[in-house]
Amino acid sequence: MLNYENLVQQAKLRELPLNKIRTILREYLQILTLKILNNNHHNELYFTGGTFLRLVFQNKRFSEDLDFYYHQMNRDRFENLMEKTAIELKRYGFNTEVNYTHWDNNFVGKLIFKEIENKYGVVSEYSKKSGIMIKIEASKYYERAECKSHIISGFGEIFPCLCADKSVLFSDKIDAIRKKNRGRDIYDLIFCLVNKFIPDKDVLSILDIKNEPLEFILESISKIPSEQLSRQAKILQPFLFDESEIKLIENAHTVILELIENYQR
Repeated sequence: MLNYENLVQQAKLRELPLNKIRTILREYLQILTLKILNNNHHNELYFTGGTFLRLVFQNKRFSEDLDFYYHQMNRDRFENLMEKTAIELKRYGFNTEVNYTHWDNNFVGKLIFKEIENKYGVVSEYSKKSGIMIKIEASKYYERAECKSHIISGFGEIFPCLCADKSVLFSDKIDAIRKKNRGRDIYDLIFCLVNKFIPDKDVLSILDIKNEPLEFILESISKIPSEQLSRQAKILQPFLFDESEIKLIENAHTVILELIENYQR
């Protein structure tokens, strides 16, 4: 376990905003949890989602959850992985509880780090009596979808991690803005466009997205009212390295249009 001084030093090396120490602590816990999970599963889980963008591609948005895909997994195996993870976290010095909320083929475990903020002397308006919670969710992977190993490093840790392909993540984000209109999904979609990720056509077909992807993105964004974009921007703000970037969400109608024009060049 890193002490507070070393945690801050590592945060400086990662160029993290030091006024967000609770979120920095969460990222440290995410990396430890991810390393332990990766050591215990046998190529069964493929890392994806917003934290994947953050830890692998350095997206400047903090994320709360660890999302995975799987090809073959059952409830007992998933819960066994969670229990092993909690035991190993305790060896690092973290008192952790686990609870579950599964549905259909989605397996969800919540790791609750009790008293962690007191241990690090963290005071935040976002603190909760129960402690810091990291939700771990595993969903059935798409047939024929690609995966790739990436190196994840930070807070003194470095390890290879099996991940879903970024094209799958981009496709999921395209689907997300159709269904949820969340600021975090719009921000991640902007990141994918800026970096010219290419969506997975097979996944788009499975998601019943038949239009040309860029046209579909424009159509979906145009349906979100400006008032809702403003609300979502405020929700997203505490998770951004640079909080002024909420303007990207507030002005998503024009921002997305410009990015798509650049994407096509």
